[in-house]
Amino acid sequence: MGKHIRAQIAIEFIFLVCVAFVMLLIFLKVVGDQADELNEKKEFILVKDLAYKIQYEINMATQVKSGYNRTFFIPEKLDNKDYTITKTENKITVGLKNSEFTITIPEINGNINKSNNTIINIGGVIYLN
Repeated sequence: MGKHIRAQIAIEFIFLVCVAFVMLLIFLKVVGDQADELNEKKEFILVKDLAYKIQYEINMATQVKSGYNRTFFIPEKLDNKDYTITKTENKITVGLKNSEFTITIPEINGNINKSNNTIINIGGVIYLN
């Protein structure tokens, strides 16, 4: 084998390694994008699930007779991440980093806390905490 052929083989090998490396980078980018999308969907499902849980507890208290009293738990963190719960008029918004979900609730007196919440129906009026 002459020097010319060995040089050509070396150049072709380097070219193939570069092509394989570029393909690997593209593959990793696609996988990373899909992982980010799945994390966003997971966050939204967690936020939505918590909002529906709160709505269910409040709806239950409004539908039963006076004297209803129940304590329910709201976690401090969702998936080990800080989140917010805000109540404005007859809506609750649960927010986590890139996800937010707002849901309507019946009128209540009080606010929702992270940790234990006590909900009471006294004469058709709902008190929280």
